[in-house]
Amino acid sequence: NKTDISQFLNEAQLSAVTYCDGPSVIVAGAGSGKTRVLTYKIAYLIQSGIPAHSILALTFTNKAANEMKERIKQIVGDRIAKYLWAGTFHSIFLRILQYEIDHIGFLPDFTIYDTQDSKSLIKNIIKEMKLDDKVYTSSGVYNRISSMKNHLITPADYKSHREWLQDDFHSGKQYFADIFETYCTRCHEANAMDFDDILLHTYTLFKNNKDILEKYQNRFAFILVDEYQDTNDLQYKLLRKLCLTHENIAVVGDDDQSIYGWRGAKIENILNFKDQFKDVKIIRLEKNYRSSNAILKAANELIDHNRNRLGKKLVGTKGEGEAVNLIESFDESVEAGKIAKCIKELLSKGVQAKDIAILYRINALSRSLEDGLNKEQIAYKMVGGVKFYERAEIKDIISYLRLINNPNDDFSIRRIINRPK
Repeated sequence: NKTDISQFLNEAQLSAVTYCDGPSVIVAGAGSGKTRVLTYKIAYLIQSGIPAHSILALTFTNKAANEMKERIKQIVGDRIAKYLWAGTFHSIFLRILQYEIDHIGFLPDFTIYDTQDSKSLIKNIIKEMKLDDKVYTSSGVYNRISSMKNHLITPADYKSHREWLQDDFHSGKQYFADIFETYCTRCHEANAMDFDDILLHTYTLFKNNKDILEKYQNRFAFILVDEYQDTNDLQYKLLRKLCLTHENIAVVGDDDQSIYGWRGAKIENILNFKDQFKDVKIIRLEKNYRSSNAILKAANELIDHNRNRLGKKLVGTKGEGEAVNLIESFDESVEAGKIAKCIKELLSKGVQAKDIAILYRINALSRSLEDGLNKEQIAYKMVGGVKFYERAEIKDIISYLRLINNPNDDFSIRRIINRPK
């Protein structure tokens, strides 16, 4: 049964959902119903006759992908929704690599190393090469290798680039190229890939196998991408290859919410989208369903100072609301004290503790905030902390399971060879 989707959408949202005649960029401000638009657009495509298995929806988290699938299921039914290709860049391209395993030089039971695994392997290599681990930190080397891979630079490319080698020599890091090369060799010997390899090997697969690329170009009749402002160079190039034949692509994002430049995200991808594809339609979602006008006014005035932006003005739907208070402090302990006193005041006025939250930008800031709350004897609950899968005992168990699955995985053997003692 066809659902009349127009009753659930405002004018701009409906325009974004129903435009399917070529590439479009949907500039979605905070709280403007972005997920709703993506969901209904997929439902609209299916209702327009595009089979679910021909639609590719790329998100940045598994949570976002699962939420999208769940919502689509409610509109078009489970029987149809289960054929949709919806997931993160890494999960979708990993699926493609598994289908095309014969063409990528890996055995079918290959292992995926997470960030911690990769850093541990790099640490071992630095140790074996007897290098100073204060100069060559595992995090620093890992981030640099990740950056190289996301710019399609191989160890051979790096070693042939005289300028980079000279820069490394002058900065006392002349062995980076050797670590990079050894790391890639070790991964391959252990029949393992890291997260960046998933995208890199897919790109190489498409580049070297025209027939396989054409298969997936024909398979995906329409491509949707969420959080497009956070895509990197390699992700853009993969998308470019996939929609070379039809350019049926809709990207959703907010140029004012790009915060991942430090890990390779290119704001230019969303800013230049209109120039990289033909006859691009730009649709702005500017009605905000989340915040009061007072908050939006403060946000709009701040964001106006950004230089490179596509431009939009968020309009509220929730009334004026209370004024935004700004607290200035000399240091973090004074700040924590002021925050704790504000909370104490709210609690004394009858505000429920469960309705109060403190957001901080980096985990290092939690210490002073906790001290401030403890001084005022305010009970609190920490969200986050050490992630479950990063706990030592959990990583040990996963290493045992990996070894059962892939006997070539030397790295996992090293981790658990003496555990438990």
